[in-house]
Amino acid sequence: MAISQGQAQRQARLWCADRLAQLAGMPCDSRAFPAFFAACVDDWVTQQRRLAFAWREGQLLRTDSPTARNQRMQWQELWSAFWQTAMACFGLKKGAGVAHRLFENESFLHMIDWRRAVDRAGLDEFARGLGAWLTGEAVPPSPWRDFARAAALDAMPGIPDHDDMTGRIVTAAASLIEQSGPGGLTHRAVAEQAGLTLGTVSHKVRTKAELMQLGYEALYIKAVSRLRVQTAALPSGGQSLGGIADFIAASSGSGGVDALHLAVARDPALRQFGLQLRYLRGETSRALFGMLLPQRPEPGNLEAALLSAFLASLSRNHVDWTTEESRTPIRMEIEGLTALFQ
Repeated sequence: MAISQGQAQRQARLWCADRLAQLAGMPCDSRAFPAFFAACVDDWVTQQRRLAFAWREGQLLRTDSPTARNQRMQWQELWSAFWQTAMACFGLKKGAGVAHRLFENESFLHMIDWRRAVDRAGLDEFARGLGAWLTGEAVPPSPWRDFARAAALDAMPGIPDHDDMTGRIVTAAASLIEQSGPGGLTHRAVAEQAGLTLGTVSHKVRTKAELMQLGYEALYIKAVSRLRVQTAALPSGGQSLGGIADFIAASSGSGGVDALHLAVARDPALRQFGLQLRYLRGETSRALFGMLLPQRPEPGNLEAALLSAFLASLSRNHVDWTTEESRTPIRMEIEGLTALFQ
């Protein structure tokens, strides 16, 4: 049964109130924060899965409707207030914004199942890494995440060799998913986008499921390819922070990969993409980390994933902003993150 955005937000507020009530009377001990963070992510995704999907569907609904924008803003305000209050309980209020960003992104990735035991252990490692960031400690080892990352690299699908006409269909399908989400993907829409007849598209790709598979395949390959060129396009030295902020501002609002995440979380037929989507994050962020914090040691897989999570959430947060509007607040949040390490 579908749930409206208003209903989902009301139930989410009750969930937040219950989590905060559990903290009442607890001593302010930052060492307890990682366990709380991981438990919140896991409980939200597994026990409140219908609400988790409603939140993401509201985020990814690409429309200029004032109602949709207001709903997205309400979700952001809900989670911001929750983490402001929760972090104060742990004596970590200065890190509330970072915790909010990482909860937003990690709870999205945690919706994708690979192996439950590994996923949960990797979440615990992620939470401990965030705790280390917020308390100025060294980021701990992450053997579970390292294992999953190695498995993801080993299982990386190859780039398919499509003929020209199928390639046009694949490109059109990916574009439609980016523009209007999975609901806008039909054989007729693909035919119009690709400049082909409906009969040609239907002959080449017979089912809606196969059409969607091809579209997500193209989105995945596009995302991987983009990671390989992003770093080289960014400035180095003293202008790196501004360049990174500009890049995030310019890329906000592109929902193709996020739509892929949501589809993989929902549809077992797309599970082949899940391992890579969840555990290969961080390659570009590893280089960005060196630009932002050249004085720190080269980050490992976990620390690169932490920065990737922060930047991905930052991009989604500004989906309703123009590039000019978002540039300054994005830079301020990145500066706030780097200040934690100084």
